[in-house]
Amino acid sequence: MPISHFFARPGIEPVRHLGTPDADTLLIVMGRNNYRQPSSMIERIIGAIHDRGIPVCWLETRTTRTFKLLDHRFETLAGPRVRALRRRWPALGRVVERLIKSMILLTRPDRWDYAVRPRKRANLVAARDLRDFLDRLPARRIWCLAHSAGGIVTSLASADPRITRLVCFGYPFRHPLQDEDPARTDHLARLDTPFLIIQGDQDPYGTAMDARRYGLSETIRILPVPDGHNYADLPGQDETAVLSAILAFLDLAPDMAAGASAAPARGAAVGG
Repeated sequence: MPISHFFARPGIEPVRHLGTPDADTLLIVMGRNNYRQPSSMIERIIGAIHDRGIPVCWLETRTTRTFKLLDHRFETLAGPRVRALRRRWPALGRVVERLIKSMILLTRPDRWDYAVRPRKRANLVAARDLRDFLDRLPARRIWCLAHSAGGIVTSLASADPRITRLVCFGYPFRHPLQDEDPARTDHLARLDTPFLIIQGDQDPYGTAMDARRYGLSETIRILPVPDGHNYADLPGQDETAVLSAILAFLDLAPDMAAGASAAPARGAAVGG
């Protein structure tokens, strides 16, 4: 078997969609790495955009899909027992969980790049994967809506002329437990694509005030909101204001802005 098989990189793939991805304009959604904490508010806003006739396609990076694979297999094999162990001996339980997931990963050579790739390069690789995915679409205009690390990926890919608008909830300017990482922010000074960042005033990955420390392009606008990093539920008037700002940024009709976010955007599953 050729060695290339072991490091085959399928890249970014869709996980669900609303409407046809064959439309001229398409909203691409890239979530955060921590897929276990989705945002109901972001889903409602995506639903409001779709209500105005824009198809939506949710994408996941290879890293996120590997997280999901390891979590699912671990839960099937030993989840309840290891959780019981962690309740009695937390440190031992964490070690056992990492060991089991490492063994699972050993059985999936097609996922080994997850372990051998430097973490700081993961976003660059994902941005290349995103551009490759766009080559498979007929859409001439792509809008990207992201959460956290998804904002790094989409902004790195934004040199693609098809990407004409970027929106991100909670851009991760700096990991709260790590040193400054220029790979997260240096490219923002050179960004040509209009970029709206909704940033919580208690976000540990950087507030709107913190963002002033970085050299940001004039195409970037930062909208502060009273939230942390999860962007789950803002007070009604604040969520309405965020929705209105996004619709205006995308040149979409603001009518029904107060009520258009009533239902989440569920979408249709794609693949397995």
